[in-house]
Amino acid sequence: MSYILAADVGATKVLLQASDTTKNLVLAEKRYLSADFPSLTALIETFQSEFDLPTIDAACLGLPGPVKSRRAELTNLPWTVDADALETLCGIDRVDIINDFYAAALGVDDLQPGDLVCLQEGQYDITGNRLVVGAGSGLGVAPVKNCNGAFIPQPSEGGHADFAPVNNEQDDILAWLRKKWPHVSYERLLSGEGLETLYFFYSIQAHGHGKRGINAAEIHQAALDGEQIAVQTLDTFVEIYGAYIGNAALIWEPQAGIFVAGGIAPKIQDWMTQPRFIHAFLNKGRMKKIVETFPIYLVVNESVGLLGAIRHARSLLNDHPE
Repeated sequence: MSYILAADVGATKVLLQASDTTKNLVLAEKRYLSADFPSLTALIETFQSEFDLPTIDAACLGLPGPVKSRRAELTNLPWTVDADALETLCGIDRVDIINDFYAAALGVDDLQPGDLVCLQEGQYDITGNRLVVGAGSGLGVAPVKNCNGAFIPQPSEGGHADFAPVNNEQDDILAWLRKKWPHVSYERLLSGEGLETLYFFYSIQAHGHGKRGINAAEIHQAALDGEQIAVQTLDTFVEIYGAYIGNAALIWEPQAGIFVAGGIAPKIQDWMTQPRFIHAFLNKGRMKKIVETFPIYLVVNESVGLLGAIRHARSLLNDHPE
């Protein structure tokens, strides 16, 4: 028997799955709230105990933050994760930790046709590179290099690149944000917290004071109900998102596809599929004809990160990690 454990770790939730690869059988799967646990070790131990799992042979954990020398300080969680310590404390033979969008990039290969919505057909080239981008609790980016037909994700913290406004209104947003943060990254806007920040900004513009206590899901519902501030918020969000992905595409030239993942895009599919997103993506001046050729897909399967962690954990059994 060969048992693996995979995790997609987010700032708010953690999805864990244990499986028997010999029988191709899922033994247990559960989603936990990150805030309920002092550490990832404690969370995994709870999962193992709750489902009375056998000894795990290999585990892969997708984490929201940079991974260096088998350790990670998580960007939006007060956790430090050490792969060697996890092996000892959780009794797992082999643990590997990878960036969450490295995991998402691996998971793209296991998506089904129904998991994707085409946003731009482009001109697909099987020999080209890929790009995986996704806004959720943070903003993840994974450039994926095509190495003789094998797609190999590259490490990146591109979500923390400087926010670059493209019009006067976005100039005002940046000036307002700089009063709070000396460095304003794209993640400050392209995330769940970013949606709330934009809503607060437009509330100030409309009423002279901001409205707090409304989360991203409530903002989306308010926009569907026609509330003007919420509509402005989502309009600006997808414009910034499109422009950002266009910038990343110019750097990486992902002729084998751009995959827009993360927790937000599938939930606001009605906004992502409007012309506003693509118009912002294509607004690259002399380079418009280049970005027109890149295929873009919206990933509606929110478990793509878990799929990638599973794929990587399986590869550890064969000593050929992906």
